[in-house]
Amino acid sequence: MMENSRSKYPVLRKISQIGLSILRNRYSATALIGLFWVMFISDVDLFFIAKEQSKLQEMRDEVKVTNLKNKELRLKLEEIEKNPAILERVARERYFMKRADEEVFRIVD
Repeated sequence: MMENSRSKYPVLRKISQIGLSILRNRYSATALIGLFWVMFISDVDLFFIAKEQSKLQEMRDEVKVTNLKNKELRLKLEEIEKNPAILERVARERYFMKRADEEVFRIVD
């Protein structure tokens, strides 16, 4: 019966022989244990690295968005500095400033 199962799965038997021969050599066994330790058990394992890579990508995307907003704000600032009419409009809308002969009515919802 045992002989019958060996002939049934020769690839599996070959793989197990290769695995056993690697584990018999103490250097390769130590290297495999070390590799397993680094990949799955230590503080900086594969899962930690993958999670940190995804966080890094999110932060890079956030930096891109922030840089775009920064460029838009710089363009608005240049426009305000160049055109006094826009500066007056912004002062009136945001800070409720008025001319001497005007009255400002604020409507609150």
